[in-house]
Amino acid sequence: MNDVPSGETLRLRGDIGQRLLEIYPAYIERAPYALRRNFGMSLVQGQDVAQEAFLRVARACLAGRAAPGDNLMAYLLGAAYKLAVSTFRRERAVLVADTVLARLQERQSPPPAVDLRVLHDLVVPAIEGMAPGSRKRIVELQARGLEDREIAAALGISLENLRVQRHHAVVELRRKLGRHCRPQRRKDTAVHGKGIR
Repeated sequence: MNDVPSGETLRLRGDIGQRLLEIYPAYIERAPYALRRNFGMSLVQGQDVAQEAFLRVARACLAGRAAPGDNLMAYLLGAAYKLAVSTFRRERAVLVADTVLARLQERQSPPPAVDLRVLHDLVVPAIEGMAPGSRKRIVELQARGLEDREIAAALGISLENLRVQRHHAVVELRRKLGRHCRPQRRKDTAVHGKGIR
């Protein structure tokens, strides 16, 4: 499927080319999260796999080797899934001594259920209760695992503006959740001028 050299520019022409260009933003927004959910890969890995799958499908369609039909999104997501499976199959298994494995398992203990309860019972409702706007959107995108550059690009703002808006959002959330914060943390942030005022 990968006949076209990697350095060659992909020119999307015709009806299928137009459909691919139109669906790309929605696909690249959705595919990395689906891959992360199915394979446990990072968002960056998911983006790489999703982009490679898109290019392969586009090249195959334009060469007449693939006909995705009406549901182009499902076809692209299926291609990304298959590429991820094939990528993981190529990775080699590494034998690890039992003592090393035991130490790794100790380090990788799951977060306490209390932390997840606090997140769902307090933090999520506080975010949902924020006024609609860029601060709320920044917090939501960050909670989805996006990096600063990705958030800034999605909102069309500079990294500096992103940092300022996120700071204001955190201050707002701290005010809403103030009685649930550890007393020492509230004292430190108030004394040093960072956070709650």
